[in-house]
Amino acid sequence: MGTKRTTWTELAAEPLTERGQASYEDEARISEFREFVFRLRTEAGLTQGELASRMGTTQSAIARMEGGGTRPTLDTLEKLATAVGSELVVGVAPGLSANRSIAKLVREGHAVLRSAS
Repeated sequence: MGTKRTTWTELAAEPLTERGQASYEDEARISEFREFVFRLRTEAGLTQGELASRMGTTQSAIARMEGGGTRPTLDTLEKLATAVGSELVVGVAPGLSANRSIAKLVREGHAVLRSAS
């Protein structure tokens, strides 16, 4: 006798536990950061190697960022903004939860990356 396998459909229908929800939200933030780095790099017309050079890191570190293998730090975001000729502006407002994605914060005007003048 074997163990019954759970299908993706069955798994998706199950409610997330608090721990599962936190893991899901953490992965969503990492995914948003991955897309954010890729978009900024390509809009600036830079290769991974060129961005790495400007940020003082390696091409493989940029590849990890774009692949979702790293979590963003404020230092990384500041270096990224400078490397693509932009300014990082972060705002904090009452009622914002820690579960907001970077893209959602940008859409709602709570976090902005703007071109440096």
